[in-house]
Amino acid sequence: MIRRTLTLASCLVGLMSLPAAAQTLTPVKVLLDWAWLPYHASFLVAQEKGYYKEAGLDVTLEQGRGSATTALMLSQSGFDIAHLNTTNAAQMISKGGAIKMVGIYQHKTAAAFIGIKGKVKLDGPQSLKGIKIGSTPGGSDGLSLKVFTAANKMKLTDLNIVALDANAKTAALFGGTIDAVSGDAPAFDAYVRATNQQPETMLLSNYGVPLIGFGFAANGNYLAKNPATVAKFLAATKRGFAEAARDFKAACELMQAKVHLAGTVERCIDYNKGVLELSTPPTDPNWGRQSDEEWTKLLATLKDAGELFGDKPLATYYTNESVPK
Repeated sequence: MIRRTLTLASCLVGLMSLPAAAQTLTPVKVLLDWAWLPYHASFLVAQEKGYYKEAGLDVTLEQGRGSATTALMLSQSGFDIAHLNTTNAAQMISKGGAIKMVGIYQHKTAAAFIGIKGKVKLDGPQSLKGIKIGSTPGGSDGLSLKVFTAANKMKLTDLNIVALDANAKTAALFGGTIDAVSGDAPAFDAYVRATNQQPETMLLSNYGVPLIGFGFAANGNYLAKNPATVAKFLAATKRGFAEAARDFKAACELMQAKVHLAGTVERCIDYNKGVLELSTPPTDPNWGRQSDEEWTKLLATLKDAGELFGDKPLATYYTNESVPK
């Protein structure tokens, strides 16, 4: 009898001492905004450091094909949580998509006009007239241009827009067939500096464009049933963002080792520094928190541009309940 009791006790102790990886974890399917890009390194850091497992989560990351597509797929319940551009999420919600923003860390858009210093001067809306601007039709790029011109009392026809595939803009800029690109500032700034040149950058947010950048959305049904899981995911992800920001070199080297990293580690570091400059620092206690003011401005802007569908209360679009405390 004593021997059996000791055996049972030993088994219980053994179960209690099992590592977190061997215990039951809650699966979470996460869809990214695009194929692997430098700023996705934070998610890989959170996985590699075990932050998700410590939170009791088994997180699966899948590459995306643009924030508009990510918002659509999230609304169709194929994924639980997504990392995406807030503006695209807002459009999907206005169309009745069953998603809700649960955190924003980039409160102003990274959209910009970028050229090469010494070859073009970008110092205000009027400086854009007469130069060739490479832009990708549709999606967030086209929307940014539409909002920018409206905010500055211009017409799209005032600009000489050259329609280019997203992958062709960099080559066109360096080849001299265009003078500037319309796109993501951290990305193109890093591309230009990688050629030992300096970027000439004009952020749209400095010229009346209140679009919002990156954040996190959850499927509406999933959020209603699993609010604690969403909160745990954001808290663990914040730790990943903070660790990546502490050592971008290590984060970029991890990405290079684990997945596809386009370009060099040095360009990855530069890219991530640019994203951080436009974001709430992950060590900030308000990281992820959203406000009525920014959402009101965003929705009014989209409505004026004819890109908002229907009138819904702010609570339909976002919640701060999942933001790390």
